[in-house]
Amino acid sequence: MKNNILKITFLALILLEITSCETVDFGDTNVDPDATTQVISSGLLTYAESQMGNAVTSDIGNFYVQYVSAITYTEASRYGTRNFDIDYLYYNPLINLEKIIEVNSSEETALSQSAYGFNDNQIAVAKLLKAYFFQFATDRWGMLPYSEALQGLENTTPVFDSQEEIYLSLFDEIDDALALINESEAGPTGDLIFDGDMARWRQFANTLKLTMALRLSNVYPEANGVAATQFKEAMSGSITSVEENLLYPFIADQSYDNPWEDRFETREDYAVSKPLVDRLLADNDNRIEAYAAYSRSSVTAGNPQYIGMPYGLTTSSYAASDVSFITSDIIYNQSAPGVIYNYAQVLFSYAEAVQLGWISGSASDYYEQAIIASFDQWGATGGAEYATTVALSTNPTTAMQQIAEEKWKALFLQGYEAWAEYRRLGYPELTPPAEPLNGDDVPVRQGYDLDWSQSNTANYEAAVSAQGADNLNTKLWWDAPHPITNK
Repeated sequence: MKNNILKITFLALILLEITSCETVDFGDTNVDPDATTQVISSGLLTYAESQMGNAVTSDIGNFYVQYVSAITYTEASRYGTRNFDIDYLYYNPLINLEKIIEVNSSEETALSQSAYGFNDNQIAVAKLLKAYFFQFATDRWGMLPYSEALQGLENTTPVFDSQEEIYLSLFDEIDDALALINESEAGPTGDLIFDGDMARWRQFANTLKLTMALRLSNVYPEANGVAATQFKEAMSGSITSVEENLLYPFIADQSYDNPWEDRFETREDYAVSKPLVDRLLADNDNRIEAYAAYSRSSVTAGNPQYIGMPYGLTTSSYAASDVSFITSDIIYNQSAPGVIYNYAQVLFSYAEAVQLGWISGSASDYYEQAIIASFDQWGATGGAEYATTVALSTNPTTAMQQIAEEKWKALFLQGYEAWAEYRRLGYPELTPPAEPLNGDDVPVRQGYDLDWSQSNTANYEAAVSAQGADNLNTKLWWDAPHPITNK
């Protein structure tokens, strides 16, 4: 199966490159009569979706929010990378998805593409994935080429759109996709995530929209504003149980397996961070059994303990056996799924929406249900009992801190999602490393690709002038003080 998928993807990508170049007629010279002559959208979709698996399991966000800490090579814990590769998002998933939309929309090619699923459903899935990847990107870098992007040789120096413009346009893209979804027709083939199940794609669309809407709560806090309206529209279609968690399904194949398993194939240099371990132990939170393993040295000594790795040491004298790894059913399991969105995250969002005055209901009930959902997701015992020990305060500021900190726990290993929520909410209070290699605090954005200042100079400079310095410490547009906590 892997070889067939890779061959299809390879051929589709070759054709994609050919169709973007000028046509030169060489007759039949070097023509392979057995070669494909049309875009294979299922292959483009498979390749694009494979990039989501990397996004939801990336280690960088997990370092930023101190879920994990490096044992030996501590540069990642000390913000060793300032500028991050962004080109791959445009050259790989985004251009593939744009091509799927194009060939399924064109009267000339739509009929042939219907072999890979109902045209509107293919377009809907491509639009939703485009929205996901653009939100993922703008939440890392801020201003980006968007409205003029993906035009190939027609525009090699696209303008950078503001985060506000990107977000508002993405809401429209999601609504367009929702209007196109037809659950009675065939979903797209080549769909690694939901195997063409359009009901699940509808849930994905609404949960994405709900998450995006809340991310704008600091800049659009009004109960009848843009963010609140989008949030309320998405509620009825979002996931409704732990069983409906939106997961990325890795398989036991080196090309499509969980990156955490790959990381531990080469060296044991990731441990659960001391800030998280200490917090879970202090709270008597049973999720520690699902998040972390006992340190091997403590087991050997007959006194099993959870020992977190101190975060961001300049020089480490710790051995791998001294500290707690992430549990083995994740780091030694090729098919352990990645989490795109979970139900606890949705419920915490509802609790915050009540606090903001966006929706009615009990913030305390949503908060308690969110904690229980997180325990259930991880197979931990005592969720309901634990929730009573951290009951939601009647003080709005204290309550928002509680929601933020419990949400931080519940997003374990969802690194980039957790990092976005940490920046937006301001909690938990994390201590940066004593000697960071870049910046002087927990990063709030990432630097653009190094070559962008040379390949698109005028637009790059305009973005930096509008947004701020191209470093790890420039806040994004939506990273404003929270309307309740002012953090």
